[in-house]
Amino acid sequence: MKEGIDELKSEFQAKLLFWNNIKSKKNKTLLILLCFGLIGLKVFTTILTFDWLAGLI
Repeated sequence: MKEGIDELKSEFQAKLLFWNNIKSKKNKTLLILLCFGLIGLKVFTTILTFDWLAGLI
């Protein structure tokens, strides 16, 4: 369990270091929009998939 927590902490630190190394606000904004877009696409396709499955029953 402790190894898993340590791995999560080190992974978080690596992501934070990557984020802090990005100097351009434009690039940070694009990265945030890309993440929201991917999450939105996943939610949208999941809803459509479940509606399609419900229509078969």
